[in-house]
Amino acid sequence: MRNFGWKGSFELLTQTETEEIVDALCSFIYGQPLQEALVHPREESTLSQIKAWRNCIADLKNQLPAWEAKGEIIFEYELPRSGGRRPDVLLLTKGQLIVLEFKGYPGISDAEKAQASLYVRDLEEYHSIIQTHNVKVRGAVVYPTTSLQADTEYQIYQVPHTSILSLLSKLPDETSDVTSDEFVLGSFQALPSIIETAQQLFRHEPLVNIKNIKSNNFEEVFESALQIIKEAEETKTHHLLLISGVPGAGKTYLGLRLAYEVEQAVYLSGNGPLVSVLQDALDNKSFVQALYNYKRSFQKGEPLEEHVLIFDEAQRAWDAAKMGGSNSEPDVIMQIAQQKSWSVVVGLIGNGQEIHTGEEGGLALWNQAVAPYAITIHTASNEFQFTNAASTVLNEHLHLQASIRTHNALQYFQWVEAYLAGDNKRAAALAKELQRDRFILKEMESLDEAKEFVRSLYQNSNKTVGIVTSSRAGYSLPFKTFGYRDQNYVAFYNHPKSPYYSNRMEYAVTEFQVQGLELDFAIVYWGDDLTATEKGWKFQQLNNDAKDPYQMKLNVYRVLLTRGRDGVIIVRKKN
Repeated sequence: MRNFGWKGSFELLTQTETEEIVDALCSFIYGQPLQEALVHPREESTLSQIKAWRNCIADLKNQLPAWEAKGEIIFEYELPRSGGRRPDVLLLTKGQLIVLEFKGYPGISDAEKAQASLYVRDLEEYHSIIQTHNVKVRGAVVYPTTSLQADTEYQIYQVPHTSILSLLSKLPDETSDVTSDEFVLGSFQALPSIIETAQQLFRHEPLVNIKNIKSNNFEEVFESALQIIKEAEETKTHHLLLISGVPGAGKTYLGLRLAYEVEQAVYLSGNGPLVSVLQDALDNKSFVQALYNYKRSFQKGEPLEEHVLIFDEAQRAWDAAKMGGSNSEPDVIMQIAQQKSWSVVVGLIGNGQEIHTGEEGGLALWNQAVAPYAITIHTASNEFQFTNAASTVLNEHLHLQASIRTHNALQYFQWVEAYLAGDNKRAAALAKELQRDRFILKEMESLDEAKEFVRSLYQNSNKTVGIVTSSRAGYSLPFKTFGYRDQNYVAFYNHPKSPYYSNRMEYAVTEFQVQGLELDFAIVYWGDDLTATEKGWKFQQLNNDAKDPYQMKLNVYRVLLTRGRDGVIIVRKKN
């Protein structure tokens, strides 16, 4: 299928009638020719969009004939797997790709600048042709302004409609070059969301090549896990494989991949909302299973065929007290595994995610669970001593070292840690690095302002945005939340036509319904339960049943702050 509206050389652009180009754009975007669109437009914005295209083409035709260098142009290129997002114009000239966003009015918003910046980031980081040819990508917003200038915050140019030629002249020549034919045939390899990943696996669709995402070791970790599973099967031995990583490093993605590619494997999660959302998205209850139901099947004596048990958020496993008996969840999992001729229990570990009582036992529960058996434990760190293991194998390739949820904003997790630790100096320094990496991080006092920002940022796309908040926010909220047993949160993620859908921003999910899941952009509505003071955090609405209620409160906000893939806006009311 064609993924662009019109393309050609600069010379062809000047030789082609404007109406012919607009007709091609109408057919691509609206599925109807220009004349039909003018008489019976299918969308309210059709006529204003046609006018904008005509003005844009006129600007380019008036200036590009004077450009002596060769170049090619693409109108309305649709980024694959990117929610229907389309940069207005792409120019291929001087060995680089230039993204142009055209606006017909002065006073453009920060969201419109951010939109152009994210186009630059996505094309530069995830387009296969740009990656393989090492093409430099630059961006600009073209609108009625007085002078051409660089915007340092969003790393784009602001350009008057009459100064496109001046922008091209200003940019340095680059050595790499690609044609528009090559470019439109390239693939787009941004990491899909957890829900999209599960759907692609379930439908046997090709997956994104994680190797192309910079500064991460995902494939090395995945291959190490496969090798350990192969070894266990060949030697008929039992293993506990612990894979760690920062939030957003792809632990759930890796677990789903293993469940898909390894025979006799099952993906188990004690995270009820995650299981419900994935099972609803897949319309299937076997690919991803609730840990509680799996344990019940074992206790009933039902046959369980799997040799590889993948346990998400293993550090949050319930202790015996929470289980209401003498066995913890790790005890039960190891009992199930020991019934097999060989087994591998894969524990996916994300530190600082414990938000329920009974989840604070951590790795000590697993050390206790392996005591009766001959278990080899594989881990990336010897920080915790597994005294009850038959043997412990250290493997540096069992730790996912960088966030891939937040694209190339590799410093974001460190910013969250500094922010929650009250290290304002380090947080400010990391915020500057995040800005350079085109990760959007803002604080606002108005929820309405935050909503308007994200709506403008993802205009005419199906990218997901939504509000997340603490379950103990502590004051009257300007939106509704889901109760503990309210299953409508599934529609928050999966059902665009539902009144509960995230993009409507009328409902918010709490830490319990968002953990393990994600949004393209998250608005974190900060509650009164954690207030910044000159002396540090002021804690309220604590869970006094927790062993460390203060740490659990910080964990709640760590979960909330790490849900946005493109960015996060913190909305905090004035004290």
